[in-house]
Order: sequence, then structure tokens, then C-alpha cells
Amino acid sequence: MNKKLIFPIVLIFSMVVSSVWGGELTGRVFDSETNNLIKDVNIKILETGKVVTTDKRGIYDVKNLPAGRYHLLVSHVGYDVSDTVAVEVFGIKTLDIKLRPSPWVLNDVVITGTRSPHLLKDVPVQTEVVTKRDFKRVGATTVDEALTSTIGVNINEDLSGQGATIRGIQGNRVLVLVDGERAVGRVRGTIDLSQYSLNNVKKIEIVKGTGSTLYGSDAMGGVINIITEKPAMHVSKGNIYFDYGSYRSLNPSLDLEYGNKRTGINLGGKFYSTNGFDLDKSTPHTNGLEKTDRWNFNGKIRHKLSDKWEVTTSGRYMDENKNWIESEIVEKNVLEDTTYVYNDEEINKRYEGSTSLQYLSGDKYSMKMNVYGTYYDHTWNKYSKSFWIDTSKTKDEFFEASYDANYVIGPKHVATYGINYNYQNLKSTELIDESKADKSEAGYLQYEYSPLKQLNFVMGMRYEHHSSFGGHFNPSFNVMYQPSEQFKLRGFVGKGFRAPSIKEQYFIFDHTAAGYIVYGGSAIQYANINFSGLDFKKLKQEKSVNGSVSMEFSYGTIGLHRLTLFYNHLDDLIDFTLIGFPDPYWRGVYVYQNIESAVTKGIEWESRIRFSHAMDLSVSYDYLYSCNLETHERLINRPDHTLKFFLTGYLDRWGVGGTFWGDYQSDKLWVPRSNTGGNEGAPEYAPHRTRFNLNLFKRFENGLETFVRLENLLNETNITYGYWPGFEVYAGIKYGFTYKK
Repeated sequence: MNKKLIFPIVLIFSMVVSSVWGGELTGRVFDSETNNLIKDVNIKILETGKVVTTDKRGIYDVKNLPAGRYHLLVSHVGYDVSDTVAVEVFGIKTLDIKLRPSPWVLNDVVITGTRSPHLLKDVPVQTEVVTKRDFKRVGATTVDEALTSTIGVNINEDLSGQGATIRGIQGNRVLVLVDGERAVGRVRGTIDLSQYSLNNVKKIEIVKGTGSTLYGSDAMGGVINIITEKPAMHVSKGNIYFDYGSYRSLNPSLDLEYGNKRTGINLGGKFYSTNGFDLDKSTPHTNGLEKTDRWNFNGKIRHKLSDKWEVTTSGRYMDENKNWIESEIVEKNVLEDTTYVYNDEEINKRYEGSTSLQYLSGDKYSMKMNVYGTYYDHTWNKYSKSFWIDTSKTKDEFFEASYDANYVIGPKHVATYGINYNYQNLKSTELIDESKADKSEAGYLQYEYSPLKQLNFVMGMRYEHHSSFGGHFNPSFNVMYQPSEQFKLRGFVGKGFRAPSIKEQYFIFDHTAAGYIVYGGSAIQYANINFSGLDFKKLKQEKSVNGSVSMEFSYGTIGLHRLTLFYNHLDDLIDFTLIGFPDPYWRGVYVYQNIESAVTKGIEWESRIRFSHAMDLSVSYDYLYSCNLETHERLINRPDHTLKFFLTGYLDRWGVGGTFWGDYQSDKLWVPRSNTGGNEGAPEYAPHRTRFNLNLFKRFENGLETFVRLENLLNETNITYGYWPGFEVYAGIKYGFTYKK
């Protein structure tokens, strides 16, 4: 045979054999900084969808690949996802890959702080993210439970339920969003975060400091955005969850997802039930948690009209019923008191629905048009020995139409802008005028400028006009300087505001049996009471100036440290104030007025350390100074010192892991849950509190997981100050499955 023909024949034979029997792709994955080999790295071949993992030596091996060109995507926790790697496979091909360590925070995309997508590590506005991993490690099933880990956020129980205080600013001044849409249900001031299930939540983004420039009223203390999962396409799967524990608490849920080439649908439902508890049976009233039954349902449909256009429709429903016992001691005469005992029933229903049309033109322009409506129905009934005594009904309606857009103007400039129209109406048996709906129109503009790769400025402004209070202008300014990948400086200053609610304007709660009445600031004119000489001022908007400076240092996959200094000055805060004691109101007449100015300022320190691939530790501490500038006293329910920690470990070999977490709060100025009348005495302080908790789980290869959760291991309670519940035990299972690919 001619020697010149041998090589082409061998080449052709090898190609035929390779295409029939398959080639092989192998190699190693290195850390680009330390040059160490990395185990458990995922290498996905985009053309086939196949995923292989590096072994303990950092080596991967893909066999039986037909000859051809392939694209690889390489990822590992703690490292930046690689750019797509192209490789020609012919016979045996060796390809070594290097991954760059990312800062501690993962490269999650966040949007709440700027209304434009940024990687979390690069966002100019300091944003905290509570991820699904964080939910799972503590066994959280509702939003309030998930936020217990967040520095600068304290969950406080009051008559509204579980509300979030951010950097000393109470929940009635913190805006709660679901997928960027405003939550309603502030019947008693704050949004009850325990009403929101986590069964379809992807993450929670928290922006601390005023968000009024982008979101308007109610955001003067910060923004909590609950972001739900987008329905996936090309896959159909489901998740089942069930737990049972202390106080006969039952908590099952089910999520289903279906997807094809252009449409994705997810549906979910959850039921929560508890008998509640009474930690002091010597009193006739409930000292603890109400008996509660709650249903949550959610659904979302996402459809791609084309490569650039997409429409999403979603709906949510919540139905809650609470029952508890209330008692009241009334002075009958000088020698005798009478105790009245009541059965209280509360029924809450929330309906939410929205439709949005989104357009994405490459990387230059994106826009979203959205129509959203929500309705909150609240009923409270009071009985005495099965006889009806009193009823309160409140219906909160909210409608919003909005247009939001992002436009990239060259490599250094991004404009974010939008307009929206809001309509809110409150109907209640306790309102003097149910026709006083609040309407507002707003427009905002934000300009992001990066003169240098290391320097980023974000300037924003918003003008909002309310039908009751006229116009309001809100500016803000953010800056981030990043001299290296490991070190960042962020600064922020902005103005916030909150328009008085319809309740604060037109509320009249006449509780003659208890000896008091509360008037809204615009309803006192309807009082049939002579208060000559007293000056009642028209309610004004609450205002704030918020600022913060933070320094962040991270080193690869090992750790992150962040130190933040913050300052909030609040003016014209609204609360009810005592104005007199005419008959028959022996406990007084109260009126909502702008009566307070306050300051909250402090320091937040957070450290996260990854000891190994299997274990990490998070520790945070915040110092809060809060002061009522009128009385020079500390603000109620704000501890000066708060310490939180989370230690998480997972052993791949056995599929077992757990989280040990807890918190400490110093003493705080305190008032009872019901603070209308009779609390004008000397200040009283609640003592410090410490809690430890443990969550243990076992994962199986078929998608099944079992767990046991132990809460308040120290069984520390204090009935007087509402420190409850005591020691609790919960056990349950999770199961995830895929039924179509």
C-alpha cells in the first residue's frame, strides 16, 4: 500500500470509529488563584444536557461522545460560573479548566434596590438576600420565620401579627412587596408576614433605608420584596412537604410545575393549623398564640409570545381564621372590680391577581407593563358566653397600573424610569366616611453612571401626587467604590415619606365598654364632644432622611466581613395621643396626630466564614440607638444590642446535615400588646432574651428528605413581656420529583 495513503485511511477510520463508538473528554478543574484541584464541580454539556462531576482528585471524564464540537458550562458553589467553553472532541480529548473564586455572596441577580438587574456582589445599593438555601437550613415555612436570620431586621409580634422592624423603623413604615407588587392588609398597622407561605418563594430581597424614590409611600424604613419562582419551561416537577409538631401544629403543602417549549405553569397550596397555647392558665385570657387555621394558594402562568415578548399572569389567595380569649377588668366602684371575659374570632382573606407584559430587546432595552389588584377582607367578632357583643369589618382594596423600563446608554450609563397609578380604598364599620379613597400618580427617574470600572453612581428622583395630600418629591443618591474584587465601599443618602393612611384620617373606634374612643386626624370634627381651646392640626405626611456607609471585605470562597454605619431621622410620625377624659370615656379620648420626631442610628457587623465545603458559619451583631426626640426616651420594642449566629454543616457521604442557630437581644422599652389607655405611667423595660434552635435532616438519593426541628432549646419564656413559645419540637418530610423532562 502506498505509504502516503496510510495516514488519511487511519484518520478516516478513526473518525468513523469515533462517531460510532464515541469519543472521550477528560481533564481537571483548578482554582485559578490557588491552583488547587476542585472536587464536586458540575460540568454540563449543553448539546446533550448531560452533567458530570469531578471526583475527589478534581478530575472529570465524559465517555461515548460522538465526534463534534461541544459547549461546556462549568459551575461550583463559591466560584463564578465559567463562560461557555467550546471544545472539539475527536478520539480522546483532554481539557483542563480553571474557575475563579467568587466573593462569599453568590452571583444571584437582584432587582429590588435599583429596579434593574445586578449581580448581588455588584449592586450599588446594599441589598440583603435570604435564599431558598437559607429557608431550608432553619426549616422556615413562612416569611417571618425566614427573616429571623437577617441582620438589622427584627420580627415583632403585636396586634397586627408578625411584623418586621428594620433598623429601628417599625413595620407600618416598611413596604412589603410580592414580586414587586404592594401587599395590603394593614388593618392594625403592619403587614402580618406569617400569612405569607414560602412554598413557592425563590428568595426574599431586603433593602434597608428608604426606598421611597423607587416605590413611594410606606417605604421610608425599607423594602421587603418576596420573589416567587418563575414557572420553568421544558420540565415538569413537584414538591411535597409535611410537618407536625408542638401544640398539634400541622403544616402540609404541595407544589406542581408544568412546562413545554413556550409555556410554564406552577400551582401550589399550603394548609397551616395549630391549637395555639396558653402559658398561664391562671388568667381567663389567652397568654400565647391564638388557635389558627390558614390556607394559602398560588398560581402563575408564563407564556413566551416570541423571543422578545413574554406575558405572565399570577394569582394568590389566603384564608385565615383565629380564635382566642380576651378578658378585661373594669372598676365597678371603689371596693369592687368586675372581670369581663370575651371570645374573639378573627377572619382574614386576601385575594391578589396581576398580569404583566414584558419586552426584552437584547441587552439594551427592557420594559414591563403591569396591572395588579388586591383585596383584603378582615372581620373581627366578639362574644360573651356565646352572645354576640361587637363586630368590626374592614375591606382594603388596592389597584395599580404601572410601566417600568431600563435603557442601557452605552457601556457607562443606564437609565431606569417608570410611571404608575395607584388607587386604594378602605371600607370599615369604624370609618366616618367610606368614600375617601386615596389616589396617587407618580413618575420616577434613576440614572446609573460608571465613569470607571471600580466606581458606580446611582442618582434617583420621584414625584408622587396624592389626592389627599398633594405632591411630594423624593431624591436619593448611592455610590459604590470597588478598588479590588475583595473590597467594596458603599454609601447612600435619601429622603423618605409615608402618606397618612385612610384609617389614620377617618378612623373612629368607639369602645365605650372599655372606656375609650380613638379618632382619626380628619374625623375629630365629627366628635360630639366639647374640647374648647384644643388645637387639632391636619395630618401631614411623615418624612425621613436616611443614610448609610458600608465597608465589605471578602476573600474567595473562604469568607466575607461587612461593617455598616446607618442613620435615620424621622419627622412628623403619626400616632394617637390622649386629649381628655370626658364622660363616658373614663380611659380617655385619643386622636391620630403628627406627634413624634425620632432618630435611629447604629452599627451593623456581619461575618461569614466557610470552614470547608461542608461547614460554614454566619455571625452578625447590630447596635441600635433609638430616641424619641420629644420625650428623649428610647423607642418602644427596640433592643440596643442584637446578636445572631448560624452554623451549618452537611456530610455528602451520608446525606445528613443540620443547622444550629440562635439570637440574643438586650433589654428594651416595653408596652403590652394592647396599649390603648392606662399606660401613661413610668417606663417599663423587658429583660434580655436568648434563643437556641437546631434543625437536623437526612437526604436520600430519590429526592426524599426527613427532618427534625427543635426550637427554643433553653425553654426561655416570659409571659409578661410576650416571650413565647417555649420549647417546641417538629418533625416532617420533603419529597421532590420530576415527572416530565
